[in-house]
Amino acid sequence: MSTTKGKNILIVDDDEDLTNLFQTFLEYDGYRVDAFTDPIDALYYFRKNTYDLGLLDLKMPKMNGMKLSKKLKDIDPTLLFRFITAHKEYIERLKKNNPDIEKIVIYKPIWLNELRTKVHSLLSNEQQQKEDKDKLLMLIWPKKECISNIS
Repeated sequence: MSTTKGKNILIVDDDEDLTNLFQTFLEYDGYRVDAFTDPIDALYYFRKNTYDLGLLDLKMPKMNGMKLSKKLKDIDPTLLFRFITAHKEYIERLKKNNPDIEKIVIYKPIWLNELRTKVHSLLSNEQQQKEDKDKLLMLIWPKKECISNIS
């Protein structure tokens, strides 16, 4: 059974109260959370292979979530992220150019239990994909001990 405890989450939202609430709630669930209200600060402190999931507000001053996600993906192409927004009309406009965008959006307001379920589901699937990949690699490249026992 895979676990999501100890996974690292990045939250970037200009609403400080919401950011603090999400951070506290997810830390209580055992995640390690870095939260920023300024996307420029988040980008400055971001490091490759540090985060398992990014939750990015779409509408923020200085840099919107779309631009931030592109810059983060340039640094770490494997980053799993979701946009969080209360602006359904904005998503409707974005759907004209990207019909699948709604698949990567979490709408506010969100119940904390719903946030928990979404985050856990996202990280469980990511963990399962990694475990499947590791099992396949073990079949292709067994440990030295296994090889030495064959001869």
